[in-house]
Amino acid sequence: MSTFDPVTPQTETTGVLTGKTIGITASRKAEEQAAAFERSGAQVLLAPTVRIVPVEDDAALLEITEQVIASPPQVLLITTGYGLNGWLEAARARGREADLLAALEGAEILVRGAKGRGAVRALGWQDAGMAAEERTSALVDLALERGVTGKHLVIQQHGSPDTAQEDRLVRAGATVTAAVPHRWEAPEEPQRVQQLLDETLAGRVDAITFTAAPAVVALFDAARAAGVLDALVQKFKTSVMAASVGPVTSEPLEAEGITPLAPERYRLGALIKELTGALSAPGTQHE
Repeated sequence: MSTFDPVTPQTETTGVLTGKTIGITASRKAEEQAAAFERSGAQVLLAPTVRIVPVEDDAALLEITEQVIASPPQVLLITTGYGLNGWLEAARARGREADLLAALEGAEILVRGAKGRGAVRALGWQDAGMAAEERTSALVDLALERGVTGKHLVIQQHGSPDTAQEDRLVRAGATVTAAVPHRWEAPEEPQRVQQLLDETLAGRVDAITFTAAPAVVALFDAARAAGVLDALVQKFKTSVMAASVGPVTSEPLEAEGITPLAPERYRLGALIKELTGALSAPGTQHE
């Protein structure tokens, strides 16, 4: 019997995932995932591996906001619409939203993906281009192609900042300021992460979902600290589906030789649908 209390289904189920157990590592929209899988009959283990720092409590973000207001950028790189909106939300809470918008609206705006473009257009602005792939490296590629030498560039990063990409811009001659709304920190309940590891290694988990790369890294770090990383990776390669929302999230999985299940559209709803289909297919069961 598992010592990890699952989320109890609250709605009538379809039954296609009856007998399946799914671990959820997200700290954001975790309940939405849980409800969807439970409606299909699955048992869900909630184990957020990271915690999002509330934007209104983020002193570091406020400091960066003041710097950007004082020194507006010539180029603005947007990695996520969620991050851009979160940054504006934090500025609004401090009475600085109008000043931040005024500082940003004159910049050449480049976006990483469709949601970033949507957030930009919702402000009544137009971007000057979108990256060829939904990766921060591709967004930086685009900025370098257009030229950044001698320019002040602001990059809105998300979760766990990709400092290697910032370094590429600096080496190309840009002055770079990074704004990081929704920073990741250690989870509030690390014991849940350990329990998820225990259940997975005991063969009682069929799949684990990931909606952000830092969530993958944090799970691997916890496994490494417990001395079970190799065993966890082997489980993912043999009997446990790693389900990733998109290519950025997949990178740390692929670095360990794990090929994750991922939807063509990088959206939570598509991930849920893809994993439900995969787990309900004949022959998907524990070792």
